[in-house]
Amino acid sequence: MMSIEALIPERRLASCGDLSCEFLVDPIARPTPAPFTVVFPRRRRVVLLDHRKPNSRAILARTGQLLRERGVDVPDVIEKAGAGTPMSDAILDQLSGEPGLVLCGVSDCGSCSASSSVDSIMLQKRGVAGFAVLTEPFQNQVERAMAYQRTDRDLPVLLLPHPMQNLTAAELEQRALLLADLAERLLAAIPT
Repeated sequence: MMSIEALIPERRLASCGDLSCEFLVDPIARPTPAPFTVVFPRRRRVVLLDHRKPNSRAILARTGQLLRERGVDVPDVIEKAGAGTPMSDAILDQLSGEPGLVLCGVSDCGSCSASSSVDSIMLQKRGVAGFAVLTEPFQNQVERAMAYQRTDRDLPVLLLPHPMQNLTAAELEQRALLLADLAERLLAAIPT
C-alpha cells in the first residue's frame, strides 16, 4: 500500500511558513475550442450592433452619421434583445459573412461588457471583424471572455471614456467622434 506522502507531488505550494497547501482539482471539464485567427475588416463598411443600454444607441447612431459623412458605408443600426446576453442566433447568422467592421456595444458595466465581448468572439469565430466597444474600466472583459480561446493574437477592443450614461450633448458628441476615429483606424488597414 502506497503512503499518502508518496502521492503528494514534490513541488508544493507553501503558505504559513513551510506548511503545505492542499491541492485542489477543478472537477469541471473545460472544453478546448478550436483556435481561430483574429480578422479585420475587408471592406469600408461598419455595422453597428446596439444592445439597448442608455446612450448606446445615441452614440452608435451619431458614429454612423459621422462615418457616412466620411464616405464609409454604414447600414441602419441593428438592435439585439438586451445588454446582458449574447446576440441571438438569428443576428449572428445575419452578420455571418459580413466583410466590414461590426462594432458591438457601447458597454459600460460588467455584464453588458462581458456580453459585448462574447458577441465579438462569436463573430470572430465566424470570420467577421467583430469588436467590442467598452468604456475604459471594463477593458479587461474581452481578456476574461478569451480565457479559454486560442487565437493568433489578442482580440482588440475599442475603448471610450467612462461613463456612458448621464452625459451632456457635448460628451455624447465627443464619444461618437472618438468611436468614429477608432473605426476609421481599423478601416485604414484594408488593402487597396
